[in-house]
Amino acid sequence: MKKILLFFVVFFIVKAIAAQQIPFTKSSKIYIVRHAEKETGDDPGLTEAGKKRSGNLMRTLKDKSIKRIYVTNYRRSGMTADSLRIQIGVDTVHYAVDNTGEDLLKKIQANHDSDNAILIIGHSNTIPRLIAALGILNYPQGDIPDNKFDDLFIIIHEGNEVVRVFSETYGARSGPSASMKNN
Repeated sequence: MKKILLFFVVFFIVKAIAAQQIPFTKSSKIYIVRHAEKETGDDPGLTEAGKKRSGNLMRTLKDKSIKRIYVTNYRRSGMTADSLRIQIGVDTVHYAVDNTGEDLLKKIQANHDSDNAILIIGHSNTIPRLIAALGILNYPQGDIPDNKFDDLFIIIHEGNEVVRVFSETYGARSGPSASMKNN
């Protein structure tokens, strides 16, 4: 009985998120990355490898016409955005870390970014859910591995329809040798 109830709760949450999706316009592009490699502690900054990755992110996206960068309130998220933010001279907007993407969607709507190219920097345990909140309802919901920092997810909309979703990698390859843990 509890499993059935849980199923319906999750089903209605997904439906509610889908109902409040932003009507993206033609040619909008959303770039999503996890923050770069981080130090340890409560609200750590980036390691040297993370700082290099931030520079790689800037070089990868500097010519993509990004109009705004969305980051969480954690230092590692903002620091990952800094190189690109400074290079292209755009604002960053802070959004609340949650598993629904609701605050992020509200911020995108409030800033009228539904027809712009934007960058979102998130965490290993929130990115899959953010992707779902942005219109990709069949995206796998599992967390990104703790030692994976090189994924660049790209969502391309045309009107309310998702035209393409794909992922690339950027910067140095990350994997088993990465010593960082958690989101």
